[in-house]
Amino acid sequence: MAKSADEFEELKKELEAADSKREDVIAKSREIVKQSKKAIYALQRNDTLAAAAVLAEMKKGIASLKPFLSDANYAGTIKPAIQEYVEAACFNEFVLTGEMLPRKELGVSAEHYIAGLCDLSGEIIRKAINAAINDNPGTVVAAKRFIERLYYGLLQLDLRNGELRKKFDGLKYDLKKMEDVLLSLKLQGKVK
Repeated sequence: MAKSADEFEELKKELEAADSKREDVIAKSREIVKQSKKAIYALQRNDTLAAAAVLAEMKKGIASLKPFLSDANYAGTIKPAIQEYVEAACFNEFVLTGEMLPRKELGVSAEHYIAGLCDLSGEIIRKAINAAINDNPGTVVAAKRFIERLYYGLLQLDLRNGELRKKFDGLKYDLKKMEDVLLSLKLQGKVK
């Protein structure tokens, strides 16, 4: 009986350690998601310095999660955080340069990168609509072109049914929204 008691004590310790590690990963992932929202909000207000500071912290957080990427026990927990990081970093690049941030600079998987890019279009639309409200049609045109390039680039991929396909399908509707906004500006004579 003593042996079985020792066995159960070892099992208990192992489960407690695994649970503690899992809670730590969940907390880090949640913090990255919160930071993403802060960075994106700053970028929507053109506060690129605040966004840069938050993105630097996010990068550290992502680095701390990388050891858990290959562990299936954590994949579902980490995935949203990485996708949010991609979205925020790529939005930052769009705001600063109007270009797309290469995946290699982020060090993430193709799947996480594509998912983040698909989510990015919603933030770019918000940026474009605010630009239209503030009589900045150049930003609207740049946003439409970016989403169009993104859509046609991703169209080349074989995204089968699943999460990526659903996100990609949403991108198609985002492109349509941008076309509608641009058409409205054209009819008002604000763009040629």
